[in-house]
Amino acid sequence: MEKTLVLLAVSEKKQREIKRQDGSVKMLAYRELTMTDGIDTIHGETSESLTAQIDSDNPAVKIPMQEGHQYRVRFNVRTATYEKDGKKNSFVSVTIHQLYMMV
Repeated sequence: MEKTLVLLAVSEKKQREIKRQDGSVKMLAYRELTMTDGIDTIHGETSESLTAQIDSDNPAVKIPMQEGHQYRVRFNVRTATYEKDGKKNSFVSVTIHQLYMMV
C-alpha cells in the first residue's frame, strides 16, 4: 500500500535475532515508526534496506527523519495466525519499505 502520512515518532535503531527457514540466525536492524494521515495511524518497522538508508552517511542516499513532516510511504500489512498452548491466535505486523519526504 502507498499513502502520504505524517511522521509522528521514530525510534532509535533496534536489533533482534530472526530465525530463517534454513535454521540459521540473523541479526535484523530496524526502526519503529508511527505515522498518520489524520484518520488512520500505523505503527511499523522499517525494512533492512530502509533502515540502511535512514542511517546512511551518504547524503545522496540518506532519508531525513523529521517528526511532523509528510512522507510518501510504501508499506505492507501482514496478518499471521499461530497456535500457542492449544489456542489459536493472530497478529498483525506492518513493514515500511520506502519513504519519500514531501517538500
